[in-house]
Amino acid sequence: MKRIVVFGSISYDRTLHLPRLPEAGQGLMASAVTHSVGGKGANVAVAAVRAGGRASLVSAVGDDGDRALAELSESGVDTTWIERRGDLATAEVIIHLATDQREFGITVPGADRHVDRRIMQAAVDTFRGDSIGYLDGMVNDGAFVIEAMAVRGAPLVINPSPLHPDVERWPMHKAAVVIVNQDEARRLTQRDDPHHQLDALKIRFPGPAFVLTRGAEGAWWCRGDQREFVEAVPVGAVDSTAAGDTFAGYFLAGVAAGQGPVEAMRTAARAAAICVTRHGSLHSIPAAHEVRSSG
Repeated sequence: MKRIVVFGSISYDRTLHLPRLPEAGQGLMASAVTHSVGGKGANVAVAAVRAGGRASLVSAVGDDGDRALAELSESGVDTTWIERRGDLATAEVIIHLATDQREFGITVPGADRHVDRRIMQAAVDTFRGDSIGYLDGMVNDGAFVIEAMAVRGAPLVINPSPLHPDVERWPMHKAAVVIVNQDEARRLTQRDDPHHQLDALKIRFPGPAFVLTRGAEGAWWCRGDQREFVEAVPVGAVDSTAAGDTFAGYFLAGVAAGQGPVEAMRTAARAAAICVTRHGSLHSIPAAHEVRSSG
């Protein structure tokens, strides 16, 4: 089993449960508010551990980060490279979730956008042949991580989410695998059809394999001329906040354990299906035995 090193975000997530998403100028009353530790990096690392993997997280929290660090440690994540920043707060995400499952989130960046390069480099320097890296779009210096990993010759999986201008300029052609959802693929390629998106992604970023996720429809695997579709598992969804991160974490753990990518995606799809039936971020991510029993 390869070790997984996640370069990613940690946040405190606050979810407002609404009857519908508000229109401009409209006020609504929430039916409930739920709080969870989250962030793409934290979710992916925890999902990888619950899938049976070994995961470390490279990130930062503020002086208010005790709860986040405790939950990550209790979940089995190695927190060695999580920096404590006394001058900053831990990031916060405010999620607006409607009863029809439409949602939008507002991120208040925090300490996780200010990780010291020396910590990133220290994590990269530990890479051996038994490690695989993962990078999300909230990392403040993602291009540095990509270049450092490339110099090291270490495999890196990139999920360029959230997709902002800095991320679009990352040298993603140096990755082993790039994971994008359908909206990110549309923005990167100006295409709507998944096959056209994959064709354009291969031209723009020659080199990596691609995982193109399409929500309740399923996901595509693409490496060179090989393409294979993995269907999603139909469920009654209530909250998709951590679904993509759960998919990514289980995919990483499967690959780290020596599974083929499509096999790992099938397991990841089952894990994501369980995740969306639960509210919250870290708390919604299923354990491996739950995923096995669902199959």
